[in-house]
Amino acid sequence: MLNAAKSLPPPTQYERPRFALPAGACDSHSHVVPESGWSLVPGANYTPAPAPAETHLQMLDALGLSRGVVVQPSIFGTDNRAVVEAIARAPQRLRGVAVVAPSIPDAELQQLHTQGIRGVRFNVMLGGGGGLQAMTELAPRLAALNWHAEILVDGQLLPELAPALMALPCRLVIDHMASLRADVAIDSPPVRALRQLLADRDTWVKLSGTYRLADEASDWRLGKRGRTLLKDAPDRMIWGSDWPHVACSFMPDAGQLLNLLADWLNADAATLQRVLADNPANLFDFPVATGDK
Repeated sequence: MLNAAKSLPPPTQYERPRFALPAGACDSHSHVVPESGWSLVPGANYTPAPAPAETHLQMLDALGLSRGVVVQPSIFGTDNRAVVEAIARAPQRLRGVAVVAPSIPDAELQQLHTQGIRGVRFNVMLGGGGGLQAMTELAPRLAALNWHAEILVDGQLLPELAPALMALPCRLVIDHMASLRADVAIDSPPVRALRQLLADRDTWVKLSGTYRLADEASDWRLGKRGRTLLKDAPDRMIWGSDWPHVACSFMPDAGQLLNLLADWLNADAATLQRVLADNPANLFDFPVATGDK
């Protein structure tokens, strides 16, 4: 079902939110793919369909989201032009997460900061986004910028990786609930390791990618895990659609995924305010004013 060689184009319509969105609501994980002008890194494990910046903004509008975070996909390596150009279309509304090499000069990191980048992604599952060694080398420089390290990781490796992750001097953001399938129990070693990272250091989790973790995104076990993590660290949970759902042989509806989050939280307004607005505003350094478009 997943890791399709060729991605599908994003949908043109979305399910509307069934709840009142808080001001400043943010999709904290999405990607953009320009119509042309890009090339894939060697060994890229999927081919994207176009999902340009203007279409990304249309998705945010359709869901009623004030803000978004554009994350560099693994297939583009350290060529961050698509992310930077997308942010430039709506710099008050968007932030980004880049992929960089440890050799990047400080001046280039500062330029990326000016352009709206607030973190660096390390993809230890699919390649094309650095690994643990690069993360360790870059972490002190990320901390100096008040950036975070974002990791896409097979959560089964968390017990083994935990000591190295604990030692990072910067914030750590874990993609897609650590990519742990729904049948991984709450009391399993990987989930215990994830919860220990939440307890012992400045670790954040993206409540995203659920459609990749079970036959149905609505699997009750994922909801239980999400609520458990939220109880552990209510100020460090954020939500993302993972639009445009690359490397997937079916096309999820980002609106349905947003409504699923509300279902998990029983549409509790205070909790949705934290997860959708307050927490991403903190992590991604959005302007104080809300509702910018």
